[in-house]
Amino acid sequence: MMKDQVLLSSELQASQKKIKRLVIIEKRHSELNEKWLRSTKKIISADEPAFSLSYINWIMSRNNLPIDFDFTLNSKGTSKNFTKFTYTLNGEASYHNIMRLLWYLTYEPILYKIDSITLKRTSKGQDFLKFNIKLQGYSVQNDLELDNYSELTPTFQTNIALQHDIFEPLVKPKPVIVKREVVKRKLPPKKPGEINVEKANLKVITNNSIFITDGGELKELKVGAAVYLGKFIGINQSTNEATFVLTKFGQSQTITLALDYRK
Repeated sequence: MMKDQVLLSSELQASQKKIKRLVIIEKRHSELNEKWLRSTKKIISADEPAFSLSYINWIMSRNNLPIDFDFTLNSKGTSKNFTKFTYTLNGEASYHNIMRLLWYLTYEPILYKIDSITLKRTSKGQDFLKFNIKLQGYSVQNDLELDNYSELTPTFQTNIALQHDIFEPLVKPKPVIVKREVVKRKLPPKKPGEINVEKANLKVITNNSIFITDGGELKELKVGAAVYLGKFIGINQSTNEATFVLTKFGQSQTITLALDYRK
């Protein structure tokens, strides 16, 4: 009987020690979890490189960053506490949007380290640049895997200060206003003896000719004869009319003169 009591007492003491140790572990776990949640930067357990690609796309979509890029995993290194991944982002975007992307990668909660940035002009115009960004991402093997990005308490920043475009001159030249001189087109001068049909009067019509004057002497014109800016093309004896074709500034127009019965 005494032996059984001693055995039960020993087991009870062992259980109490385990319970005490479990309480300490749970308290420490709670403290570490709270510290992790309050930390400005976090390393999570994630399926890399798929997570980083998805995460960067999420940043761009949430902050309206129209950036085209290729994502490449360069290397992977494993240490005792975490795994390091090295990535390269190659793409094209405006200087302002590239700077915004770097800002979010720097200030969002998940830890990334930017190793280098290279910018070059493109043939698409002054607003577009080619960029090459090398950065490091990290992952740990534990239970801190995220169900969605909302658990990260992301940084909502819409008024990021505009940075000076290093490709723009510090002093911009003042625009030069060029006044366009409007040149009034002129018709060619009338040759001596040419009839100006638009100022002429038709006096006589025959079978194949007309008699016409534009303020000077009366002249006879046969069908096909040249006039100022055109030629005489036909007679309509039934209506007592003569028809002319004139060309002004490359545009042709038909003019018909009726017989003028005035003396």
